Amino acid sequence: MTFKISTDKYFYLFLLIAFLVLIAGLGSYGLAETSEARYAEISREMLVYGDYLNPELLGIFHFHKPPITYYITTLGYYFFGLNEFGARFFLQVAVIFQLLLVYRIADLLYKNKSIAFMAGLVYFSFPIVLISSRNLTTDAYLTTFILAAIYCWQVYASKRKMIFLYFFYTLVGLALITKGPVAILFILVYIITSKVVLKKGMRITFHHLLGFLLCILIGASWYVLVIVENPKLWQYFIEKQLVSRMNSNSFNRAKPFWFYIPILFGLLLPWWLALVPKFKANIISIPRKCNETKILLYSSIILFLLFSAFSTKLIMYILPLFWMPAIIIAAELRTASQKSKSIVNTVYAFLLGILFLGLIFCWFLKPEFIHITTVSIIIAFGMVIIFGVLHYFENSENFKSVILAGTFGIAIILISTSVMSHNSSLTNSTRDMVNFIDNVSGAENKSIFIYDYLLTSIPFYTSDNHITLKSSHNTTNREVQFENDESWKDNLWDLKDSTTVNRLEMLSKKDNVFLLIRSTQAIDAKLSFIKNNFNSQKKYPKWILYYNK
Repeated sequence: MTFKISTDKYFYLFLLIAFLVLIAGLGSYGLAETSEARYAEISREMLVYGDYLNPELLGIFHFHKPPITYYITTLGYYFFGLNEFGARFFLQVAVIFQLLLVYRIADLLYKNKSIAFMAGLVYFSFPIVLISSRNLTTDAYLTTFILAAIYCWQVYASKRKMIFLYFFYTLVGLALITKGPVAILFILVYIITSKVVLKKGMRITFHHLLGFLLCILIGASWYVLVIVENPKLWQYFIEKQLVSRMNSNSFNRAKPFWFYIPILFGLLLPWWLALVPKFKANIISIPRKCNETKILLYSSIILFLLFSAFSTKLIMYILPLFWMPAIIIAAELRTASQKSKSIVNTVYAFLLGILFLGLIFCWFLKPEFIHITTVSIIIAFGMVIIFGVLHYFENSENFKSVILAGTFGIAIILISTSVMSHNSSLTNSTRDMVNFIDNVSGAENKSIFIYDYLLTSIPFYTSDNHITLKSSHNTTNREVQFENDESWKDNLWDLKDSTTVNRLEMLSKKDNVFLLIRSTQAIDAKLSFIKNNFNSQKKYPKWILYYNK
């Protein structure tokens, strides 16, 4: 069969399929510790307590991020309830919007719907995009606002529709209130690079000034409101949340300059392999690329270098630049050799085959570290068949590789969701542990102690008393300087306090008291009673649960 693109309807059909795949089994696995659980719990507390200005985590103010992600998540709770599906639903909506925006931006740049269609499928195949749909953080929402802002800028720049200029500034403001000033980098680098490549100056009009004021009004609104309530937050935002994230080991996330290089190669696999046969020729031809490709290529390189220079690094920080490689790949596929395309197709087939064989291996041997169900095998086998049929019958020269890429993305989503739903240890979820605690004791006044680690999802699953025992781990160093009283001490016990230790020793001998300790964590000999006073235990892959029965 031959695949042809003539209208937008094919891409909308793809969006529908992608959305159905993304929401399939979305609530079947527990919240992942630590990032997803943290965002989900802050949003839950925001909804339950009704304070939409001051985010709280386990009863302590948490001003690390602006509140847009929390607001969107609480909206998910409002529609779907306080559950995992509600927490993650709008992430899937965000990814669908990203796909649509990649399509629209590519069409604006190249005026070619075939390139736009291919760009959308390539973008959906990127592992980093799929990961963002499965883990609640700010990154997916930030990327959506950035893409929407750039799209509006492109419409304004090419068609001079003034309303889109105001949309642009509004969206930049929303990006700012999603993750702070870092959002501006992605947008400014693209716009400045575009102006330089196209040799166009920036003409500032009255509308730009009004738009800029609108952007500041939106982007600074939350910061101003909380600083008015607590002036100490001004220094905190500047020093702790902005400067230290760029040039120090903030939150223990410092990484070397080269950290993103191997990650980038892995995330862009197998597309970069297609460049190997003619690597030298491809490098030499860069100056001869069309302006649109140059803008995307130079912008992505500049952003990659900037984020490599920052001290604080996480994989998801560079998510907002991956729409550019997706469009570049789609544009270059028009002139790519058949050999290059065959390499891409073969690697995707190889990766899916390895994944399937790995699942079969684990299903048959039943290793302790993972549980593979028959359902997961059936899903994987079905996707292998679909992939094989498309690989064999699809013979359109330009579209085969991206169709296989999109199919691979669908396979990864369906298989990973099925596997995660039966392996809580893969996400370090506490859902199974809390369910066990509820089965062991039906009492309504249970106490769950967590030794020297901040588990934020436990209150999401139970109303039982949740207490963190603080010793030396960095996650238990909560920022309490903004608290109005000392009520936070009810749920954060300092083990350096002898009174607290005596209180804990007395409680550990009682029923309806449970203690969680990481299986790899050693306990100070002076505190050995913490676990020795319990007469029963249950082991999990990453935790040991102690209790009395």
